[in-house]
Amino acid sequence: MQNFFVAASDTFKPFFFSFQNPFTAMLKSQTSAADQAEQDRLDTASSLRRMAREVEYSQPGLAAELRYYASQS
Repeated sequence: MQNFFVAASDTFKPFFFSFQNPFTAMLKSQTSAADQAEQDRLDTASSLRRMAREVEYSQPGLAAELRYYASQS
């Protein structure tokens, strides 16, 4: 029975924290769709660069293509 309550408390923690400080919840929801799209684009470009570094020695052609796609996004 104790495991159930521990799991339930872990599940509902973010819900309770949003009510403890309503100002932080308001600020988090103020990010616009354009800001979110820009952040997604930057995350995608950085992950492409990271993949290019991982395959640089084994597949240099693929690494070059990944860097090219990262520069276009």
